[in-house]
Amino acid sequence: MHEPEQVWSGAFISRISLEEPTLGIRSLICGLLYLTEVASATPTQKRAATADGYYVTPYYPAPFGGWVGEWAKSYDKAKKLVDSMTLAEKTNITAGSGLFMEMQGIPCNGNTGSADRVGFPQLCLNDAATGIRLTDNVTVFPDGITAGATFDKKLLYERGAAIRKEARGKGVNVWLGPSVGPIGRKPKGGRNWEGFGADPALQAIGARETIKGVQGQGVIATIKHLIGNEQEMYRRQTTDFVSPAYSANIGDRTLHELYLWPFAEAVRAGVGAATTAYNRVNGTISSEH
Repeated sequence: MHEPEQVWSGAFISRISLEEPTLGIRSLICGLLYLTEVASATPTQKRAATADGYYVTPYYPAPFGGWVGEWAKSYDKAKKLVDSMTLAEKTNITAGSGLFMEMQGIPCNGNTGSADRVGFPQLCLNDAATGIRLTDNVTVFPDGITAGATFDKKLLYERGAAIRKEARGKGVNVWLGPSVGPIGRKPKGGRNWEGFGADPALQAIGARETIKGVQGQGVIATIKHLIGNEQEMYRRQTTDFVSPAYSANIGDRTLHELYLWPFAEAVRAGVGAATTAYNRVNGTISSEH
């Protein structure tokens, strides 16, 4: 009885017994057929980043505000403030600084600049899905998907209010939450747990109650990520365009009835800020729509 030999058949290594020549010949033929198929195959075509019929052109410049009646007084007040500012002051308040300042003992993931002359203070921003992160003597609250699983509006509100209390205590002006994007289209999405569940109504109600709780006294909530941020891989656009951000290609009805619904509810709840997504939507960077 001979030990089986190792025979390379091109596609795989087959253990062939010398006492089973038919099996050996059959394996060799299969390997040759595989190599022939590979050699004759046409190259795989690169998939288009944006499917036909989905591309949306960038919108420049951003549309003017102030046309919603209930915001008219606030808009007029803000416009007068901006008109009185110098270019340097405008630049300073729209440029972030101090990313990861918590490493220096400051509970901010970032800060805006200030315009002291016109009474515009520097703002401290903190980014955490479970409360205030990277500082001491704070609570790690249940994450969004756990809170959403309770289907308890009162509890969702109280969770937001508790986050607001700790944010105020640490000097945080803007809490970068809640998150309703991703909505959870990809079950393996790395940040699904930050939201309240893969259902637009649940996400909307969870966001609404959280925003009301967070903004109860002196803290601004931020709804994010607008929109189509359903995966982390390749979501950022590199500055040299070597690695373009992926495009979430979404039809109009699906966009409005599923993805945008939680954001619309956040606006109705009076959310003070919004974060656009890094990825593209229908071929165009999210913030350029």
